[in-house]
Amino acid sequence: MSDAQNDQRQEFRLSTAMTVFIELPSAGLAADPEIIITRSLDLSANGLRVIADRELLAGNILRTCVQTQSATGEQLRFTLITEVKWVRPYGAEQEFLLGLSLYESEGSDIASWKAFVARCCDSEFT
Repeated sequence: MSDAQNDQRQEFRLSTAMTVFIELPSAGLAADPEIIITRSLDLSANGLRVIADRELLAGNILRTCVQTQSATGEQLRFTLITEVKWVRPYGAEQEFLLGLSLYESEGSDIASWKAFVARCCDSEFT
């Protein structure tokens, strides 16, 4: 995705670093899922851009957990369902920039996530 395409987003994005855990599919039914730890570059109510130490396949639908702290120091966690929309090499060797789209999914924290992002956007402009 070019910078021109990045600028065509239809919603406000917050440039902020948060820890993002991505659960990769298990190799088998008995296998534990692998979790990779990434960091966000920016986020919105409907998506994230994260930096990962490995390339993921576009089109994969993955469980993701975003972890951050509130202004009062309270630990916040949001479990979300994401789709890898695009992947490209990033900066240092063996780093990849991932574009993740969020799904409206029962059992996820999507409503709480959207409220959190709205509060963050409000605080940037007040």
